[in-house]
Amino acid sequence: MEATTLNDILAIENDANILKFKCPSTGHVLWSLIRNIFIRFVISDLVYSDAPIISTKRPNRTLADYGVLLRTFAHNASKFGHLRGPILISSTASHIKTEGGYFNRLSDPFAMIFPEKTVTLESLFPGDWYWPFPRHNERILFDSPTLAISRIWGKLSVSKSHKRTAEDLVDFVAQRALNILGWHLSDERRAYLVSTMSTRMASLPLEKYLYTRLFKQTGAQILIREEGCYGGSSVMTATAKELGIITAEYQHGSISLGHDAYNFAPLIRSSDDYKRNLPDYFLGYGRWWNQQINAPLIKINMGNPQMDVWRSNLSHFSRNTTTKKDILVLGDGIETKKYLDLCRTISKKLRSGLRLVFRPHPLERSFFKGLGFDSQGTQYDGFVVKWDTSIKDAIYSAHAVISEVSTGLFEAVGISNKILVWDTPKARFCYPDLPFERVSDPEDLIQKINDKTSGQVSPSLAESLWEPNWKDNYMSFIKDMIYNI
Repeated sequence: MEATTLNDILAIENDANILKFKCPSTGHVLWSLIRNIFIRFVISDLVYSDAPIISTKRPNRTLADYGVLLRTFAHNASKFGHLRGPILISSTASHIKTEGGYFNRLSDPFAMIFPEKTVTLESLFPGDWYWPFPRHNERILFDSPTLAISRIWGKLSVSKSHKRTAEDLVDFVAQRALNILGWHLSDERRAYLVSTMSTRMASLPLEKYLYTRLFKQTGAQILIREEGCYGGSSVMTATAKELGIITAEYQHGSISLGHDAYNFAPLIRSSDDYKRNLPDYFLGYGRWWNQQINAPLIKINMGNPQMDVWRSNLSHFSRNTTTKKDILVLGDGIETKKYLDLCRTISKKLRSGLRLVFRPHPLERSFFKGLGFDSQGTQYDGFVVKWDTSIKDAIYSAHAVISEVSTGLFEAVGISNKILVWDTPKARFCYPDLPFERVSDPEDLIQKINDKTSGQVSPSLAESLWEPNWKDNYMSFIKDMIYNI
C-alpha cells in the first residue's frame, strides 16, 4: 500500500459543496474555521505513529494565567487610541529575553525597521502565558482581549442553528474522508469540531466588529500576520480586506509540500470566496520555500532576519570537524518518546570524542521541566538533554544535525558539517522534496556520522533557502505598498 500524501487528504476539500457552508451573519466560509484541525486529525492517524499532532483537550488555566490575561486588558485600555501607524504586525509571543528586556524574534525585526510607523499586535503563547515586559519594542497591543471577549460571547450566544450548521459541515467532510481515504472520525473528535465551530460561528459578528475597530483606531494600511494562511487567521484577514487593507504573511518557520496550512485543493485555490480568507502576499525566506506551496498568494523572496545575522558570523566559526563535537538531535514537539528511544540507541554506538545532545522542541520543554531536567544539560541514558543556549549556538557547535521535520535542518546549511534526515513516514509526508541525505535507522545513522562525505550539503543551497538583504527587501516592499511611508 502506497503511503498517504497531503494531496490524497486534500481531495476531501475538493468539492464545491464545501463552500456553501457560510456564516449567515457575515458570509464567512466556515470550512476555514476547522480546516487545519480536521486535516491534522487525519494526518495524526494516517502519518504519525506515536502521538497525535492535535489534541481535543482544552488547556487548564491557572490563576496566574488569568492574571496575565487581565493585564493585557489593562494594557490595551491604556494604549488604545494612542498607538497609531500604517503598519500593523500580528504575531505570537516568541520572545528572547535579554538584559534590555524581551525581544520578539519573529515580529520585532520587522517592527523596528519603521518603529514609529508600526504597531505590533501580540497573542499570548498557548500553554505558557507570561508578562513580556520590559520590551525593546514598546509599541505593543495584545490580541488576547479580542479573542477572549469574542469566545465568551460565542459560548453565551451559540444557538441550535449554529450547532446544526456545524454538525452538517463536520458530517459532510467526515463522510468525504471516509469515502476517499477510509478514515473514520471518532465521536470524541466530532463533538470537539462541532463545539469549536458552533462557538466560533456565534462569535464571528463580534470578532469582526472588534477587529474593524482595531484597524480603524490604529490607522492600519497593511496587516502583516504570522500564520496568515491558517484558518484561525481567516476572520482577521477577511475583515482587513473588506476595509481595503493590504494583507501579507511573513514566513515564521518551515513550510513544505506536506504542510496543510499552505497547500490547498484545486477548487479551494480557485475560489474567490475562500481567497478572501487568505493574505494577498507571502513574504518567504527564499525561492526554495516559495516553490513548496501552492497557496494562491503573491510570493516574494524576502529573506530571514535571523539567518542574515547567522550567516554574517560564519567567518568566526570553523567548519573543521575537530572543533565540532556535538551530534544534535532536534525534537519535533510531539513524538518525544520516539526521539528519546533513537537517542538512547545511537548514543551507545557513537565513536569516542562525540557527544549526543537532544534539544527538545519548545512545546515539549515543560515535560522535561516536570521531570526535574535542567535546561543547561541533564545526563539521560547516555546522552544529554539540553536547551539553555540559542538554537544558533547549538547548531554552530554541531558536527551533525539530525531530525525529521525541524526548521533547524535548514538553518544548519553551511554551518554544521552534516545534515541528516531521519527517514520516517512522517518525514516523507512533510518533505516529499528534500535537499538532504536521509537515514533509515540507527545503524545507517551511525555509519553516515562516521563517513566523512555523508550528509554534506552544497553551499549553493543556502542561496536558494535564504534570500540575502532581508532589511532592504522589507523596506522596498513596504514603500511599494504604502506610498506615504
